[in-house]
Amino acid sequence: MSRPCLAVALAMGGCVAGACFASGCGAPSLAVPSHPHPPNAPAELVGFPPPPAPIEHLDAAPPAKGCLWADGQWAWVPRRWDWRPGGWVRPPEGCEYSAPTLEWAPGGPAGSLYYRPGRWYSVREPEPCADPVSCPAPSPIPVSAEGARSS
Repeated sequence: MSRPCLAVALAMGGCVAGACFASGCGAPSLAVPSHPHPPNAPAELVGFPPPPAPIEHLDAAPPAKGCLWADGQWAWVPRRWDWRPGGWVRPPEGCEYSAPTLEWAPGGPAGSLYYRPGRWYSVREPEPCADPVSCPAPSPIPVSAEGARSS
């Protein structure tokens, strides 16, 4: 199956400067369902938004029953953004995924930008879950902005 994936806007689901953005690709039945972060989810101050997300292209169906696609995402590491590619995962039992978000808070001369990383949470308590188990599958093939596959 051929399925291009382009994360929209900031490569994050969330709101910045009052505008909300979403990311996603392909058939919803193949993607990890996303739920809002719990109210007490930690957020950290970041200096600037991430660059546009690279396009990830898959040439395969899920490698095994129960595997879902988790989109790639930008992660904030000290003073910079780091791209984490997507992959096929087996969601942790009793857990749901909250996609990364950026939230702008007014105040001061320019306001503040806060980042919540993508995280799995228990459906019973707002506590973090273990990371999902990766499903064996080929890695996504990077695609340039013009739509040609990179080597």
